[in-house]
Amino acid sequence: MRKREAEYLSKVADIGCIICYRAGYPGTPAEIHHIRGLGLGMGVRNSHYNVLPLCPSHHRGNSGYHGLGRKAFERSYGVTEQELQLQLGELLNEEDQSSQEGSESYA
Repeated sequence: MRKREAEYLSKVADIGCIICYRAGYPGTPAEIHHIRGLGLGMGVRNSHYNVLPLCPSHHRGNSGYHGLGRKAFERSYGVTEQELQLQLGELLNEEDQSSQEGSESYA
């Protein structure tokens, strides 16, 4: 893994579980869930940039992604992986803007 990828994954994990965030519990400690593209087998991991932050329960638990499977997970939480990725992108942009504003105040 490259340094830039590790930094990105760290930023993603720092946001916390995206499902907990949507339920009103921001900052829940998260693991990295790699989203598999269509046609990728079980042993094939997607890009380190194609990920979601999920807490252990929402990642590996019985009511989580790997416990339910993608389709049931999306039905259960009323949101698709793509929608979660869009929301994650918005949260990352907000975080970047906040850190830039903070560094500008010291200039």
